Amino acid sequence: MHKRNTYLLSAAVALVTVTVAFYFSRGLEQISFHISKSYDDVARDSTFPVKDETAIYPSEPPHPSSTWITTPVIITFDDQQHGFTLPATKFGAIGWSEFKAITMSTSPMLETLPFEQAVKLLDELQKKFKQVGWTPEPVEGNDWLKIETKEDKVRLQAKLFDQLDGVILLIPHKYSLILHIKCYARCDERNPETAKYLIDVGLGEDHFSD
Repeated sequence: MHKRNTYLLSAAVALVTVTVAFYFSRGLEQISFHISKSYDDVARDSTFPVKDETAIYPSEPPHPSSTWITTPVIITFDDQQHGFTLPATKFGAIGWSEFKAITMSTSPMLETLPFEQAVKLLDELQKKFKQVGWTPEPVEGNDWLKIETKEDKVRLQAKLFDQLDGVILLIPHKYSLILHIKCYARCDERNPETAKYLIDVGLGEDHFSD
């Protein structure tokens, strides 16, 4: 019986490995967009089936309302100067108005992560945004999340058991980006070893600058 169970487990692992390898060998679908980019241009520049996954508002004429992401995809914010590519995600939505993109919300990850992995991803995202010119909105209390030292990380994790933390980033008078990290699963246990975390990214026009 033991040999049979071992054989079945090995066969199952092999099947999963082959399936995953085949899936990723094809490459993930892509979305290329920026705020104010037209619906048709986003659909044309993306391998993700934008038009198939868009809810159409039944006006006269009908117009796109929102595009929903529920399968793995890589999102590129394709502004020539301030653009970036996010890690793969399967959570997200683009909002449309008058056939132009006005918002994007996503969690740039495929699953919730333990704290150390989530903080590593957060660090990579903050560095990415800094490199292409995004800066914190200049108001008191709004700054890059501090995660450089062990003490910074302990302080952040303790805070996340009670509330999310984040920063508002701007390309002044053009774009805004809200970057949040939050405890998402097993938070009530307040156990740093078992809690799981999500990072959220929200993009839109800059409504914060004077």
